[in-house]
Amino acid sequence: MAFVSIAGVRVGLLEPVVGFILIKKTVLASIFLFFFAIFAYWQCRRISNKERLCFLSACILFSGLYSAIWLGFYIPKMDLPKINDVTTDTETPPAFITMSSFRHAGDNDISYPKEYAQIQKQSYPQIKPYISDLSTSLVFRQVVDLVKQQGWQIVSLYPSAGVIEATATTPVFWFLDDVVVRVRMVDNKTRVDMRSTSRIGNHDFGKNAHRIEKFMKQLTLNIDELDET
Repeated sequence: MAFVSIAGVRVGLLEPVVGFILIKKTVLASIFLFFFAIFAYWQCRRISNKERLCFLSACILFSGLYSAIWLGFYIPKMDLPKINDVTTDTETPPAFITMSSFRHAGDNDISYPKEYAQIQKQSYPQIKPYISDLSTSLVFRQVVDLVKQQGWQIVSLYPSAGVIEATATTPVFWFLDDVVVRVRMVDNKTRVDMRSTSRIGNHDFGKNAHRIEKFMKQLTLNIDELDET
């Protein structure tokens, strides 16, 4: 069922959220099967039926392994805040310019929820803007190159405003997350701010924060290499 759910999303037969719900149901079913098989195994030991015991042993093994894999992936993320929009600038977050025309009815609101600001600061204090002494035009070119390297689909590009909008796709269920990066001069320094928001769902399981943190670290490395040359 897990394979069918993921494959269905990949070929376009299922919406990502439907595939995700199906996976959750298979995990619950697998947990039930695990405990039921243990109980049945204990009962069958009394009649010494080797075929049944082998079958139940296989059920215990595979259902336990399947449950452990998915629970091990999601349980550590359950304590993360239930937010779906993260930015390096919670006071004046980068605004999307044309992305709203690519969203559909039922998608999340594209405006940044102000109530997320304090939650984000407490949960993701490492999410910060990138500051550079280099020119905004040079840094913007580095940002565009890095967005392309990430494999994100560029939706719009505004060099004069220092803004780039793009859409990132998650690797398993192909959820669409929208990204906007803003490059501007602040206090005689070039400042790069970024925002990543999920189109659907109210819990991103830390994906948006991870995307921003990874992007900013790579941008820092890329620009440091420029300084060295």
